[in-house]
Amino acid sequence: MIRVMLVDNGKTTDVTTLVETVEWSGSSQKAVRKLAVSLLFAKEGEVSPAMIPNGSGIMLHDGEEELFRGIVFNAEYKPGKLSLTAYDQLIYLSNNKDSYVFKSMKASAILSKLCTDFSIPAGTVEDTGYVIPYLVCDEETLFDMAKKALAITYRQKGIRYSLYSKEGKVQLVPYRKNSRNWVIETGINLIDYSYGESIEETVTKVKLQGGEEKQTIIATAENKSLQKQFGVLQHYEKVKEKQNRAQLQEAADLLLAEKGKVKKSLKLDEVIGISEVIAGTAIVVKVPELGIERTYAVEEDNHQFNGRYHKMSLTLTEMT
Repeated sequence: MIRVMLVDNGKTTDVTTLVETVEWSGSSQKAVRKLAVSLLFAKEGEVSPAMIPNGSGIMLHDGEEELFRGIVFNAEYKPGKLSLTAYDQLIYLSNNKDSYVFKSMKASAILSKLCTDFSIPAGTVEDTGYVIPYLVCDEETLFDMAKKALAITYRQKGIRYSLYSKEGKVQLVPYRKNSRNWVIETGINLIDYSYGESIEETVTKVKLQGGEEKQTIIATAENKSLQKQFGVLQHYEKVKEKQNRAQLQEAADLLLAEKGKVKKSLKLDEVIGISEVIAGTAIVVKVPELGIERTYAVEEDNHQFNGRYHKMSLTLTEMT
């Protein structure tokens, strides 16, 4: 059973009995998770929610487990109803912009510095290992800076990381370490789905340019087999961080391995809700009629609670 609590001036008020609907959602491509709550005004003689000031805290629990802790950014009043929109701590990564030059720093150190500079509470930030020689971020959001640093790390180390908020603190952990062994299967908990294949984002050749003007370094990687099928689809990029030829070639090979494939997308339009399954986690999906039985990464999630009924929709991508 879910519970919704409002926090204002240090006082916590349980408003679960007034909740009409709850929608909780997120995407691995965005920094922040969102909570939308609709509250009904109480009957005569019962307590109704007062004017909720923006900046108030709000929490969503499933039994004793905390699912969301965030800040109210919008309150809308209609006859008999109050609608609240809240975001978790990562809103402060996506809503703050600045310019930085990072020298000889790991992605984890960059994230920690941004959190410190902007007074954003940080929890577990695991060491990302790779030292980025040089990274310029000009008029970018803090989230884009962190995302850029993590993308560079992935190209060099082949390890993805999940950036999320838990109990009001920013967390950074390896992608697989944050996964759950949940199984979604038709006829059991999967009600509706859609499946598609696309080459709109497929790359068959990668060309990276590094070095300086007087000494340019070029690294290329090609998939001849895919080129025979789809033609030349080149990804070209000027790499700003300092890398030698071997590092640049490794980055090109890794980028081709990531993008040199047909994108297979699976969208689970209606599934019996599982609170732990959110963007950044992984699940096993079984759809016998399509011959599917494998692990997928959750790219987007949307959870809807209405009374005791909990359903979710998920956008998935194949784990690499």
